[in-house]
Amino acid sequence: MRALIVALLAGVFLAAPASRASDVTGTVTFDGNVVFAAPIPGITFTDLTVTPRTTAESTGNGEHCDVNAITSGSPDGTGDYGASSVTVNITIGRGGPNPPTGVCILTLVATGTDGASVSARGSQTVFLDVTEIGTSATVAVPNIIVRQSKAVAGVESDCLRWAKKQLRVRARCNFLLLKLGPAALCKDFSADEPVGCDPGQHVEAILALAHGANDQQTDPPSAEAVDFDDVGEQAVCQRLLGRAAFVFAMKRSKLVDRLCVDAGSDSEACRSARSNDAKSTLDPIDRCNTAQLTDGGTGRVVPVVGAPCDACIVASTLDRKCMKSCFQTTLDELSDGFVGDLAVCGNGIQQPGEFCDDGNTSGLDCCSATCTVTGNSPVTEGPNGDATCTDGIDNDCDDATDGADPGCL
Repeated sequence: MRALIVALLAGVFLAAPASRASDVTGTVTFDGNVVFAAPIPGITFTDLTVTPRTTAESTGNGEHCDVNAITSGSPDGTGDYGASSVTVNITIGRGGPNPPTGVCILTLVATGTDGASVSARGSQTVFLDVTEIGTSATVAVPNIIVRQSKAVAGVESDCLRWAKKQLRVRARCNFLLLKLGPAALCKDFSADEPVGCDPGQHVEAILALAHGANDQQTDPPSAEAVDFDDVGEQAVCQRLLGRAAFVFAMKRSKLVDRLCVDAGSDSEACRSARSNDAKSTLDPIDRCNTAQLTDGGTGRVVPVVGAPCDACIVASTLDRKCMKSCFQTTLDELSDGFVGDLAVCGNGIQQPGEFCDDGNTSGLDCCSATCTVTGNSPVTEGPNGDATCTDGIDNDCDDATDGADPGCL
């Protein structure tokens, strides 16, 4: 089943816009590993598929990044997907005679299921410069961190309320710890998490992204307060980053749940539109002082963020456009893990919009090739020696196939 899904995903070609002489196009190959944030029951590395997203953001003013084609692959038993030919053909340009100078921000996504009820999802955002694209380079990618996801998309209202409260209070707590140190009074609502709300700890991942090493809530009594006379504007920027991240993630998650999942129109296009709807919540980042400074008393650097968006702070200067684009692409994936998976016909899990899902995309059995209607009418399986006993198909719809079917004994 997994091999079939990989084959369907591999070699996806997209309609490319008209190019100009100054555009740079190339096929980049990715080499890296997937790792599990925590063990996921029933899922191993080889159950996963690594796929580049079909959209990319540009950091250059007036520039565009267009994904023309992608290929997908699966990791080996150690989590290495370098030999499986995960690639993207991508164009970077600025729509005029001048060559582009920015980079393309692209996300690789690792997904998989146990074929029954459990799913996994992880992502890594990569930055591709003009040279890497133009030379069709092989790019080393930081580890893709895979977390348990929700196989069936949807978020209950009590889960959304809990996540929003948790993120809001803890984001403010990080600012207070920077300002007051151990004297800050912080609340933690993690114990109130509704059952099944966030099995993959995506709330924690959002906090780690937005606050980086300045997420001091693991040990508040040892928190370090910075000198606001010296780095106060940078501490305020840290607060803006934290708030922008959680507001975007929660708004997008709520919109995806209401306008995509509940409306019965869940798709990549619907989720992308919801991301654009929430995009303005990242605008407070534009108010950040772009200087990254080190506090003289504690040696603590502010502001900082977690990987991969730490790449948007270069030579102690925060690139606000890069940070907004990186936050959006990274938080899109964390939001998808929190809300739950898009339906994939053939993964063995009946998801919203599917009439059935028997773990394949054959239309010759009891479930159609698109999982939307039943396939062929049931036929007798057997007797032993008949072709129906060796075709790998549950011909008589009794949930038993070939040698396991009573008709083939």
